[in-house]
Parts: sequence; C-alpha cells; structure tokens
Amino acid sequence: MLTRRRFLTLLGWGGLGLLGTAGLAVGSSYQFGISRHRRVFPGLEQPLRVVQLSDLHYGPWVRATTVQSWVRAANAERPDLIVITGDLIESGMRLDRLKALYRAITPDLEHLVAVLGMLQAPLGVYAIWGNHDNGQPAAKRYLGRHLPKHGISVLVNQGLWARDDLFLSGVDDYWAEEANPKVSLAGYRKGKASLALAHNPDFWDYYRDLPVGLVLSGHTHGGQVYLPGVGAPWTPSRYYERYLGGWYSPALGAPVSGYVSRGLGTTVLPLRVNAPAELTVFEFLPED
Repeated sequence: MLTRRRFLTLLGWGGLGLLGTAGLAVGSSYQFGISRHRRVFPGLEQPLRVVQLSDLHYGPWVRATTVQSWVRAANAERPDLIVITGDLIESGMRLDRLKALYRAITPDLEHLVAVLGMLQAPLGVYAIWGNHDNGQPAAKRYLGRHLPKHGISVLVNQGLWARDDLFLSGVDDYWAEEANPKVSLAGYRKGKASLALAHNPDFWDYYRDLPVGLVLSGHTHGGQVYLPGVGAPWTPSRYYERYLGGWYSPALGAPVSGYVSRGLGTTVLPLRVNAPAELTVFEFLPED
C-alpha cells in the first residue's frame, strides 16, 4: 500500500535523482573533448593543421578562465591556422524579467579579448560573427575594434590567401541577412584549396556551385540537450536535427562538403546532455 509517508519518501528520492542528473548535466557543460579528423583537401600543396573553436558564448555561464582552457588546448595542438566560427558572446536571456540579472552577471569583454589574444598560429587566427554576436550590437562593435589589435581578424564577407595554396573566406551570420558568399570568394583562384567559414550550416545552401572545398560551421551545439529516443527537443535550424554535428557531403544530401562543430559553450543555461563540447583539430592533406 502506498502510504502518504512512502509517497513523500519516493518523491524525495526522485527529486534528489533529478537534482543529481541536473548537476551532472551542468558539470559536463564545462568539460570538452578534442575531436581529431584527418582528411584529403583538394588543392592543397602541403599538409595543413587547422583548429576550430566555435560557439564560445562568453557571458554569464562562460568566463575568461574557461575560455583560457580552450585557448591552451588549441595552442597545444600547434596548428597552422586557427578559426573561430561565431557566437563569441552570449546575447542574453529571452525573458524580460531576467535581463537585468543577465547584464549584472555578464563579465567584461576586455578579459575575453585578452584571453583570445593568446591564440597562436603562424597562418593567423580568424573569426566570423554568429547570431548571438549580432544580437549584442555594442559588444560586437567593441570586439570588431579590439580583436584585430590582439591578432584576430574578423572576416565579414571577405576572403584572403592564408597561404599560397589556401584561400580562406568568411561570411556574416545567416540570420543577419547580410551574408554574401560570392563577395567573400571574389579573390579565389581556380585549382587551389578553398576553406569557408559560415556560422550557421543552414547557409550552406548558398554555397552550392561556388568554388568552396569545405565549409566549417557551428551554431547547433549538437542539440545541446539530446535525449535518447526523443532527440533534440529544440534546434535553431530550419532543418531541425539535420546538422547537429559532424561531417556532411553532397553524397549525404548536403549542398557542399562541411563540418559542423558541437561548439564549446552553452546558450540560455549551462547545460549539455549527450552533446559534449568539442575543440576540433583537422589534419588536411594534399591529394596524391
């Protein structure tokens, strides 16, 4: 017989279980792994090591000490090139009642710029904007002014030759409605490797038939919360769970070949479930 006392006891144990599970989910949000990939990249004349950081979401839940651990891990890989594929900052809560609290607990951007300035790669460090960056116009302007002073170039519908055999391009965020891949690829020369940065993989549709060998993106966080048998309850993509993370190619139905990082930070809440944070290391090889 289920007595009131027994019911309350079971309810208490259930609550403790939920709290424990939530605690593990929050704790795991600050852990990250290193994903390593080795792949032939047409157009390269010599090997290339690239480290991708994505979706830092610096703000209430991600502080400079956390970003510093990512920076140290990136530098330890001794990359030729480092790219940051958007959402450097967290744009804030969507609930009006929490906005004042959010502003009060958001750390100073000077610390973010200083820590990111520690990234080192002989071919340079490059970033693009994400939707959260565009959601904080004043912070974005600050980063746009100060990141270049710390050795980080922000590509906004721009392209450049990072190496004689590598053209690197980047676009503004898809949701900003100002992204222009054709402009970013204006300086590309046929036959060379072309690597593009686009925060939102939904934007890959606009790279169809353009001279891009590979696109690197983030944005979806692997769902951030992925429940067995349910999937991701919410994903910021018109394709829902299609681009949760990993490799995609035309053979798999994607318009271009690309990789979607699960990212490093979290948005809204410091919570990750079955969607571990990742720092991505690519070993790109020339064709035989």
